[in-house]
Amino acid sequence: MNTSEAIRITCRRFRDLSRLTWWYAKRAWLRFRAATFTRARYSEPKMRWMGALGVFGFPTYYFVWAKLLPQPYENLGLRLFGSALFLPLMLVRFWPSRLRAWLPLYWYLGMTFALPFFFSYMLLQNGNSVAWLLSHLISVFLMVMLFDMGSFIVTGVIGTLFAVFAYLLAPAQPLAVDALLAYSPIWAFAIVSGSVFSISHSISNQARIDAIIAASNNIAHELRTPLAAVRIATQAVDRFLPLLADSHRKALEARLSVPELRESQLNRLSKAMETIGREVEHANTVIDMLLVAARPIGEQQTEMVSARECVHEALDRYPFGSQHERSRVTIGVADDFQFSGSRLLLVHVLFNLIKNSLFHTARAGKGTIVLSIHADEGGQRVVCHDSGPGIPPDVLPHIFERFYSSATDYSTGLGVGLSFVRTALEHMGATIICRSTYGEFTEFTIVFPSLLGRET
Repeated sequence: MNTSEAIRITCRRFRDLSRLTWWYAKRAWLRFRAATFTRARYSEPKMRWMGALGVFGFPTYYFVWAKLLPQPYENLGLRLFGSALFLPLMLVRFWPSRLRAWLPLYWYLGMTFALPFFFSYMLLQNGNSVAWLLSHLISVFLMVMLFDMGSFIVTGVIGTLFAVFAYLLAPAQPLAVDALLAYSPIWAFAIVSGSVFSISHSISNQARIDAIIAASNNIAHELRTPLAAVRIATQAVDRFLPLLADSHRKALEARLSVPELRESQLNRLSKAMETIGREVEHANTVIDMLLVAARPIGEQQTEMVSARECVHEALDRYPFGSQHERSRVTIGVADDFQFSGSRLLLVHVLFNLIKNSLFHTARAGKGTIVLSIHADEGGQRVVCHDSGPGIPPDVLPHIFERFYSSATDYSTGLGVGLSFVRTALEHMGATIICRSTYGEFTEFTIVFPSLLGRET
């Protein structure tokens, strides 16, 4: 191997390593962002009340601690700033749609100021005050209730560091070292108990998931038997219906006394059998989707799979409700590439994407769906693009979160479909990205990273 060839291979491997590192870093960030903002979404119904508490609480307690029960240090300007900061949260229902995507970030900004920063700063300035020691402890428990453990640590560290920095810039009162040291074990206990509470919350979420999986499995297996019976009965009727129709015609020709049965009625009977068969196939496909989603992802066997074959299989197997519905889904660019993963998982991922696109384009009364496979300089990817209603900006960051559901949510049902999609793709080393412009389009892109050091 000559020097130029060695340099070329080294550069290619470095490029692949950089892409893989970036992909893992991006996936870690997306997971952190989803976990961080989940609690913000759950807190949204209470944001108005928390906002009102901040707007009126900051100035009210200035009067309490400065006039009724005087403390060593107070700061009216800081309290008025906090009151102004919480005013948009009190008026959250009037936020325009284009700004609501920033609501979780603003929520964390406001709460970081109000709880770890403000209470820590006031504690440092009033270190010997029992009232502020207790107030700071209460702020810790409030953070435990409002945030998950990751958010609790991040906001707590940032807010406390800023509070220490602000105190060092303007130490109005001497630092009460002894009081703070005595308070430290109590503060540490609050932190530990908060982590236990966070773990309990995770356990309850997992119990909820297990309950849904168990219910899905039971429903799916219970439906298999009656659906199989319906299919067998339908096949029998479909097989013998032409014989009965022919016998009826011959009886009429022989002028026998038989009930009147028009040709149009016979045709409707035949179409009814087709409809029943199609609905049975639809139900069986839904059951398959439930069982695949309920089965542990790690149990799926990996193999080298053709992306194009998976897309065609998904379209062939998907239980479209009508020919018109089927005509709304087409294949655009049809390159091909091989990836190491599960054919069954990718097919069911595509089922979920097709189902969501069909549902929302039908609800909007507009839009077509295009599936495409790309293997070019942009990477190996499968794209599902629909020209439907798009996703609201405040919903878009959360569509892959488990149990996410709202009146405007893009996912349907219990909020586990798109969460399953992301988990299944991560199991295969892939990731999914969603781009959308509200009122115009939605595009899901499944990206399969190239194998490290693989020859191009």
